Amino acid sequence: MNLARVLAAAGVALACAAQSPAPEPAPVTPASARLTGEQMLARAKRVFRAHVRPPFVEYTLVRRDRHNGLPDFDNSYVLKIWCRNADRSALTRRAWNGVAYGSLQNVTVAFDGYVDPGPPTADIFERALFTPRTPEPGPPQPPESPLPLIGAVTVNTDYDYRVTGVHREGALWHLSLAPKRDPDRNRLDDLWVDATTFELVRMRVRDHLYLEFTSQSFEDEFDARFAMLDGIPVLQSIHGRTRDDEFETDYTYKDVVFPPALPAWYFEPKTYGLHRDEAPR
Repeated sequence: MNLARVLAAAGVALACAAQSPAPEPAPVTPASARLTGEQMLARAKRVFRAHVRPPFVEYTLVRRDRHNGLPDFDNSYVLKIWCRNADRSALTRRAWNGVAYGSLQNVTVAFDGYVDPGPPTADIFERALFTPRTPEPGPPQPPESPLPLIGAVTVNTDYDYRVTGVHREGALWHLSLAPKRDPDRNRLDDLWVDATTFELVRMRVRDHLYLEFTSQSFEDEFDARFAMLDGIPVLQSIHGRTRDDEFETDYTYKDVVFPPALPAWYFEPKTYGLHRDEAPR
């Protein structure tokens, strides 16, 4: 091959190389997208519980019911609630135009109970959060931990739920859950968490609708939304709907504050008669 042919071939190769587009860089996969569903659930729990719960929470709970699309005034009301987070014992009074009135009542605020759900600072991953209607002693449960230690190895295992699906929805991860043990106790069905911080944004949970003036209860699905308040994720609202869509209930948590202390008698119902003049309003 003579020199002219070599130079011509080299020129053609250079021209072709100049016309070929540069290869695009490989997309960078976010670290969270490489996590398994179990790891995502463990991280969501860890982030949620990293926020220290205040000892007390005071709030107004607005409940609005509808029956077959029409307002149900018999089961709608407004409560002012003063709650001790350690045991969810609460002093409650009816409220009107922001002022509490009427008798003093002591309740234990909990999901899936005859009283209204809450408190807004509830640890939604806590087993005892959900109160079975007919509690019975069961077999011993393993200690609850999203990250059990085996020797010196940390394992992402959840004792209560398995993750059945993970979907990206905009800026959120949607985790679908199924109970591993007791579906009457482990009632979380879905979680939505921030894809970057893993802060809890929304949950769907199976509950019951208990009517105010009857002993009736219905299977109810709660769609709950959270918001950050003073660095703590708190319940902001819940929309409940029965399976047949006959009943709908909206709970709105308003005027949430974290008092540093509350009088001890708030949580001693046997002394309420002695404190009528001191009743909070």
